[in-house]
Amino acid sequence: MMNPSNKKNNSPQRYILIDTTIFQHLGNKELASQIIFLLRDALKKGYGVSMSIYSLLELIDTSTIENEINAINATNGIKRFQINQTVLITAGHLGCLYKDDGLDKQPEKGDKVIAATSLLNNTVIFTTNGRDFPRPFFKTITKPMLKYTKQDGREVCLISYFLEPDIELISTKHQERIDEHNNKNIKKDSG
Repeated sequence: MMNPSNKKNNSPQRYILIDTTIFQHLGNKELASQIIFLLRDALKKGYGVSMSIYSLLELIDTSTIENEINAINATNGIKRFQINQTVLITAGHLGCLYKDDGLDKQPEKGDKVIAATSLLNNTVIFTTNGRDFPRPFFKTITKPMLKYTKQDGREVCLISYFLEPDIELISTKHQERIDEHNNKNIKKDSG
């Protein structure tokens, strides 16, 4: 990864946006230590750590009071990107682009909100579910392997992803969609 820190004031120029799946894996001590290692490495390279406020909903939805408190405490101190109308419209636009691209299985709406948050803030997404951020709209920077042992003794490898939105591709496809709509209206009006 590149070094995105701003040398003048030591603030990050770019953030890692932690997907909900990463927070969910922090309950496993083996995975938590590897995740923390990866995030510390990103911090050393000048990245900031952030989340979409939507992840907080996903973490506490239908949880126990104890898990809710743990989720809120675990995310304290992390930059939280808020959800506003621009994020929601962008999430809807991404869904349209995914459909136009022939994506068979659409990511959940919450994943589109997180994807839109990343796109609008030019963050890197850290997730264990790369399908929620489909190619070619998101590019893989790196795929660290996470390993843990299940209760039955089997060792499991879990692929994590550092992804970034392909801003140029998304902007181009979105503009093409608008142009196609406008051309249809021009033909309809002149015909």
